[in-house]
Amino acid sequence: MKKLIQALIPHLPRYAEEEGDFYSVKRDDLVNKLCGQEAIEQSTAKNAVDLCELLLDTLATLNADYLQKGEWCFVSFPAQLIATSVLTALSDGESHLFAPNFWNTQGISNDKKNQQRDVLSLIENARYENHASQQAQPIRYCYVAWSIIKLDGKILFYQREDTQKRFDKSAGDYGLIGGRANQNDVPITDKASLLKALQSPNSELIKKALPETLKRELREEAGLLFETHYTFKPWRSLKPYRQVQGAAPNHALTEYYLDIFLIDLSLEGYLFLRQKPNTDERLAWISITDIERGKTSDNKIPYIKALYDDFDGDRSALAAELKALPDSFVAGYLFRPNKYGITLPIDPAKPVLAGTLGKDKPLNLHLTARRSALVLGLAAHLRGFEFASLTENIVLHPFGWIEVSGQAAIQAELTALAALLNGGDLVMENHRDTFFRLSIAPEVIFFADELFSFSVQLADLNATKTKIPVTLERHAFETALGCISQKTEEFQLTLEFVHKLRILSAQSFSTDNDEALKTEDNYKKGLHKEAKFQALGLRNLVRQEEGVFRFVLPYVCN
Repeated sequence: MKKLIQALIPHLPRYAEEEGDFYSVKRDDLVNKLCGQEAIEQSTAKNAVDLCELLLDTLATLNADYLQKGEWCFVSFPAQLIATSVLTALSDGESHLFAPNFWNTQGISNDKKNQQRDVLSLIENARYENHASQQAQPIRYCYVAWSIIKLDGKILFYQREDTQKRFDKSAGDYGLIGGRANQNDVPITDKASLLKALQSPNSELIKKALPETLKRELREEAGLLFETHYTFKPWRSLKPYRQVQGAAPNHALTEYYLDIFLIDLSLEGYLFLRQKPNTDERLAWISITDIERGKTSDNKIPYIKALYDDFDGDRSALAAELKALPDSFVAGYLFRPNKYGITLPIDPAKPVLAGTLGKDKPLNLHLTARRSALVLGLAAHLRGFEFASLTENIVLHPFGWIEVSGQAAIQAELTALAALLNGGDLVMENHRDTFFRLSIAPEVIFFADELFSFSVQLADLNATKTKIPVTLERHAFETALGCISQKTEEFQLTLEFVHKLRILSAQSFSTDNDEALKTEDNYKKGLHKEAKFQALGLRNLVRQEEGVFRFVLPYVCN
């Protein structure tokens, strides 16, 4: 074949370097010249000419109108040069378009990888963009497993490994946790069959292996271990997606098959992941709003074009589906009663009260002072109270969880307390004798009245303003887990209402008294519903007890 191409080159058509003169050559004449010059059969000469024509036409060097007439004609002098260059290289055994080791990928520098990428990118983008029917066939296939890890309205992303090497800055630099399948994910040993499947379209063998890909990628990118930290379930299989893309130099028109999985975190996984982004800058939580917008405020760009395309570019529809997904970890309190409260005493000699409002009864529960202090600490953390100091070997986690490290004595105390409380209203969880919490909806837990005080300035009481400030304070208190900080909140109440509260604190009114009922109604619709009031942990400021209205705290005028 080399000899035939050498013989063909002198008979190529010509195009003037200047002035635009040219001439064409008939295909049949080229075939006949090869037959006469090389003394070969016509079929062999025709095959050689057809092959060269196919190559030159792919390079877009031949005039299409002349080709239809069975003639070769270059479109320009540069086209003639590139055609001659390529044919000369093919016919010369010592010519190469690249250095002998150009395509080696083992142990090469990033500069060399970028050179490979540049060549592949140029050729593949040209092949893709210039396909006559816009149906260029992919030459690379990727099977990808992505994960959705959602917490507090945000999705966890991982910085792409080629972020610093990519040239398209708009492509995105953060992908969903996950990656492409490789031969380690598929349980077969026949390398030839395996590689063929990996590099073929629509392979069921590889698609079925994507759960293993997911496990590997979650371990490698986020340090998460299957079953210890999470389980998963399928969410969405995207329609095949094509793009000229690829990691490092593996750049080509690629067809992607993507399966997305929803991650359910265990307690260990949740706590592990809460800390992980603080130690791994490649991990980033991106809000669903920013996913819809395509960019974060600090210019992180989510690389999820395949997912956008699967929603036909309707990002608001994608955002709606993501918002509808449950969080990857749910607090899951075991005790969530309606219209119910548990009030914890500060004095361990007093009982724990529980029940619907106005019908609280002492629980049949006898706690030592030490165990009562443990319960107070767990309850305070469950309600989100701030600790001024914390007992050694205790780590606070969200949703009321505490972690005991170092085999501390308190670990055995909490384990015994969890066993004691089992089956009662004070539901407590013990996870691996390391993580503990009261498993009660936080809004159900309250603290004894004596922990709080109510005060108003006398000058404000005597003022003529419509509204005046009043202060509610939760005093500091000690628990077995540490000291809880004092907390003070100020509320703006109408002067008239503050005066009515003062009257209620000084006199007894039956539960059918109209004025007292109005005061209670005003309280319930206003102050009681304020978030910062509820966060203090006081069950009620105004109550009906034993047939009378009661303002439960001392009314202090300063």
